[in-house]
Amino acid sequence: MRPARSLLLRTLMVGPLLLLLCPLNTIGQQSLARNNDRTAHIVLLGSTGSNGQRQFRCGGAYIGRNVIVAGAHCATAKNQPPLDTVRFAAGTSNEQHFRIVNHTLHYRYKPQFEYHNMAIFFLDANPETSSRGIHKPACVLKPHMKSGTVQYVGDGSDGRGTNLLTTELDVMSSEKCHEYYNPIPKLRFGVLLCCFCAMNSATAECSNMHSSPLQVVLTRGGKSVPFLIGHKSIGRACGVKSPAVFTRYGSYYEWMETITDLSLEATDCFSRY
Repeated sequence: MRPARSLLLRTLMVGPLLLLLCPLNTIGQQSLARNNDRTAHIVLLGSTGSNGQRQFRCGGAYIGRNVIVAGAHCATAKNQPPLDTVRFAAGTSNEQHFRIVNHTLHYRYKPQFEYHNMAIFFLDANPETSSRGIHKPACVLKPHMKSGTVQYVGDGSDGRGTNLLTTELDVMSSEKCHEYYNPIPKLRFGVLLCCFCAMNSATAECSNMHSSPLQVVLTRGGKSVPFLIGHKSIGRACGVKSPAVFTRYGSYYEWMETITDLSLEATDCFSRY
């Protein structure tokens, strides 16, 4: 059984900002993610069949203009049709689709490994503008979280894209995570450089979709803003005794800014909410 968490707010330094971590137990351990400011950036990436039906195989997140961040494995999966569509607000009345027109993989990414599992996808339009502000971009957390409780958000419908599921996970230190995943062929140098782990063994109710985002909600000046921490790369995050491995966005912060030409600085991002 997981120990009860304190309702006291925790603090986190992000650049010059002293931010408050929202107490996640006010959200609920498992809940369908509604299209609100905490999940309006969560997307599903998929392919359109000859019959016009869409099948989704990856999670991702909207970070501004026409830019989606997700795992590089999503674009290089073997025996899979190319990704061509992104769904916003899955399972809500605000559901909307955009076409993927281009993508960029991290320059050090190799499909046979989990390292540098980062990709930027570019859409055919600006979702925030097209939706009149309903689809809001998330911020990106630069400092590394070594402990704490976070939100894992992804498809809850086995790739049909009919709803999102939000689950609380506990972050595990990289040193402890290294004990579970050292050595394996896809992480032959361990997890210390690229990644971190998180899990919730008390529930099996969470998304198993690759590249589903992990986030923490930060509060400042009455604003509650989602900050992306990373996305899932290996394993199941829930209902098992070993953690899932997540690619850490803080390790790729400068690369993301260079590729997207977006300012990811925390103060700038807070001002947009």
